[in-house]
Amino acid sequence: MGAFAGVATETLIAAAVVFGVAVFALLLAFTALVKVKRAQQQSQQALQKFERELALLQSGAVGMGQRILAMESQKNTQIDTASGDTRLKPYSEATHLLSLGVDRDEVANRCGLSRAEASLLDALRSKPQ
Repeated sequence: MGAFAGVATETLIAAAVVFGVAVFALLLAFTALVKVKRAQQQSQQALQKFERELALLQSGAVGMGQRILAMESQKNTQIDTASGDTRLKPYSEATHLLSLGVDRDEVANRCGLSRAEASLLDALRSKPQ
């Protein structure tokens, strides 16, 4: 039984070593699993943070878009108003020239008006109030 006892002892030692290596491998696997879970939680938190920041940027972009549209609308309104002023410019210039004493025919030529328009403006300008 001496030989059998030596083999049994060696088998027990080998089994204990295998068991120890298995326990060590399990501890390593558990540690790795904990690290992976922690990394997953951190990634999830970072993703949620980025989603919130993206939502803020999107709402800011929408607000800026609305402001730009409002400004364009206001600009178009101002252009429409200003183009109305340019149609009256020859008449205001003619009235000014007439007040300086420029001849009606000369005013008509300079401002692109008919002689009748220049005469009418002169009559309206010199009419006593």
